[in-house]
Amino acid sequence: MTKRSYTPRVPGIACPHCGARSIARGSVEIDILTRELRFMCDNVDCGHTFVAQLAIYRTVRPSMTPNPSVILPLGEWRSRPANDDQRVPVNDNETPAAETAPTPG
Repeated sequence: MTKRSYTPRVPGIACPHCGARSIARGSVEIDILTRELRFMCDNVDCGHTFVAQLAIYRTVRPSMTPNPSVILPLGEWRSRPANDDQRVPVNDNETPAAETAPTPG
């Protein structure tokens, strides 16, 4: 493990019980792509302490100095929703019945 020359910033997360801010109190490297973080709820009346994982799971822009032991899929910044297809509904090519009905007379 290498010593970092900067102060790491940990993303904030809300306590799953009371919704207050939780503060990361420590972390452990699980493997090259995963860290386990210990969080404590900032609400003294709650006091919940829990563990979360921070994982790297896809590449958005490839590294200019790749590590051959790291294998990550290439993907987009944000995932697309499951209903992202642009299919036209089957009945869209029919003229509405009110437009084709004969006029009484």
